[in-house]
Amino acid sequence: MHPVQKGYRNESYAAALTDGRMVNLIIYKREPEILSRIRCANYVSNFLASAGMPARATADPRILEGKAGEFVKYAALYTYLPGTTIPWEAYTMDHIKQLGAAMSDMHAGLKPLPQKNLPFVIDECRALLKRMEKYFAEDGVHDALAGKLGLAILDTTGLRPALAASVELPAQALHMDFVRGNILFDDEPKVTGILDFEKAAWGPPVFDIARTLAFLLVDCKYKTENKVRKYFLQSGYNKRGKASFEPTPLLEDLLDFFLLHDFYKFLRHNPYETLEANEHFVRTRDCLLNRNIIARTEMLEYA
Repeated sequence: MHPVQKGYRNESYAAALTDGRMVNLIIYKREPEILSRIRCANYVSNFLASAGMPARATADPRILEGKAGEFVKYAALYTYLPGTTIPWEAYTMDHIKQLGAAMSDMHAGLKPLPQKNLPFVIDECRALLKRMEKYFAEDGVHDALAGKLGLAILDTTGLRPALAASVELPAQALHMDFVRGNILFDDEPKVTGILDFEKAAWGPPVFDIARTLAFLLVDCKYKTENKVRKYFLQSGYNKRGKASFEPTPLLEDLLDFFLLHDFYKFLRHNPYETLEANEHFVRTRDCLLNRNIIARTEMLEYA
């Protein structure tokens, strides 16, 4: 057994078997419905791996259940994939293009996979939006946002029609966490590993694309938004991948949604006084300001 690998949401251990093979032991975090999530993750990732994509696959079909009184955790054994994640400030043009191409190939590969028990991404996003609206409507949150951060949330009701309209779109299996910490690269750079399928869901591919693009707009601190979009969607997803995507207004609505949800998570899990020192928060905030989803209170007063 090797030491725990840093930078992952779950505990990840590389292990060398007596026959020389390497495997990956994942001990999952305790989360609601995690066992169902693990089974869905394995269902999707195994299908992709069987189609030849560098997705993490199970090295053993069993799921380990560890108990200590009422304390329960789950673990599973997976194939070991080469490569490393990259620091958030280290994205190059080639990294972004390869990321887009890998997502495109993934979507093409997942298209024939039956729905089975995958959760519906639209239902999940509706639940998240309801949770955010309830939080932002609280008087204490409104006052704290204005007093400590000088910010106000603008009307978010426009996000509901976007989610409703997306029900009519063709759906398939999605990754929904296709971000820097879950993608391994070699030195070329080329994508050598796709990890962490626990958020796998069923829905239109635009949800997967918007989730990743929202992360890229924050992570790619040395790239303009136009270049990030061009490298990821045009040069990567459409030109180098097997699937295709034509940007629509729905993509912009979903970008608003995912950026706002990231902003909401910052607020929920951090003291407001510390947020200005967090570069990820600042960049997320600035994206939302530019997109007119939030506003500075002094600007509202002036208006």
